[in-house]
Amino acid sequence: MTKLREPGGFGHAMTIIAARLGWDGAAEVVGKEERTVRFWSEDESPLLPTVAQAFALDAAFLKAGGGEPPLLAAYARMLDRVVPMPGEEADRLEAAAKAAKEAGEFTAAVFRAVAPGADHRATAEVVREGQEAIEAISDVVHRLKPAARIS
Repeated sequence: MTKLREPGGFGHAMTIIAARLGWDGAAEVVGKEERTVRFWSEDESPLLPTVAQAFALDAAFLKAGGGEPPLLAAYARMLDRVVPMPGEEADRLEAAAKAAKEAGEFTAAVFRAVAPGADHRATAEVVREGQEAIEAISDVVHRLKPAARIS
């Protein structure tokens, strides 16, 4: 059974890192057993990587061609929920507008993909637009949710 993880939380960040490095690769980076690193990916786990371990995992993720460092992004999102930065309201409005735009582009892509005569490019567009919509909607959700437990 797949465990549900809070999008943008530490557990989710660990699954993103493991998707790029493998669980064994992530464990090797921090010198821990694979089951320890897997345990860090569980939202209900009382254990988290140390700052040095999180840094090493994010650095390895970047070296392996990953984009935004997942653990750093999770930490920043949680901090933003606890201490709103100046201009937060404007950022929330902008994020909501982007989410609406991306959701609309995804919906349009789906209609094109199911239309008679659609080819594989239309399906690829659905996947791309869907990922963009997920990211934009997740951003809004994170901006509006109360602070998550970090200890």
